[in-house]
Amino acid sequence: KLPQIQQIMREFEKESEIMDMKEEMMNDAIDDAMGDEDDEEEGEAIVNQVLDELGLSIADQMSDLPAGQLGGPGKVAQPAAAEDAADADLEARLENLKRQ
Repeated sequence: KLPQIQQIMREFEKESEIMDMKEEMMNDAIDDAMGDEDDEEEGEAIVNQVLDELGLSIADQMSDLPAGQLGGPGKVAQPAAAEDAADADLEARLENLKRQ
């Protein structure tokens, strides 16, 4: 029985090594296809340079927003009571749909 176990262990090691090689090849192929992280950083630097040349800054635009404004122009933070009422209404509508 011991020789059989040894044979199984050798086959397992062989298959494990083959699997590791395939995994490494796949990771290399994915890395090559996706490009390097350096490309992303370089692209971000170019975008920031263009924005600087245009005199635009996201921080400046964000500081111009009113303090209570969330989610973009025209949207104002809702009081908690209004949110609770809206949640209750949605739950009631959902229950009606479940009954049908």
